[in-house]
Amino acid sequence: MAGRVARYQADRTNQKMYFCRIYCQQAEQTPKGQLQEAHIESALMHLYGGYLAFLQEVARYYNLTMLNPSLQSISDALEAKTQVSPEVMRLKQLLANDYLGDIEKAWQQIIYKPVPQNLGNESDESNKNAKLPVIDVMASPSSTNISVDMIRQWRGDLVDTIDSLREGMIEF
Repeated sequence: MAGRVARYQADRTNQKMYFCRIYCQQAEQTPKGQLQEAHIESALMHLYGGYLAFLQEVARYYNLTMLNPSLQSISDALEAKTQVSPEVMRLKQLLANDYLGDIEKAWQQIIYKPVPQNLGNESDESNKNAKLPVIDVMASPSSTNISVDMIRQWRGDLVDTIDSLREGMIEF
């Protein structure tokens, strides 16, 4: 396994999963409010980062030179080489029908907050002269409905999936 960590940089994936766990612990120890929300978002950020780091591992395993591999770009590159990847097939299945799709939706939910309703309702003329809205840092926590328990479950599922897929990626 040590050679695998060095060759495919699995340590980055492991590190992201560790950071996710730490932020989950921080969120649990913090009273409800913006600080807890920040820990939850940080945990999700590291969880999603772990998924992306694992995609880098998969790309390296198949000798694909990609700076920012995505599941689709890996799939397309392998298809061009007439190769099939059980790892990519499994990840696509999980993205379409299981927890990986939930992680993706949660990630989109925290990085792309909805535009407030009052923006864009005024005429173009008044918007030209309007100042940018002030951000209310004391506003109530967002309504993302992403809990520490959800992230912890997703983390466990992703770690299990990564461990399982890594077993199939061992070179003999």
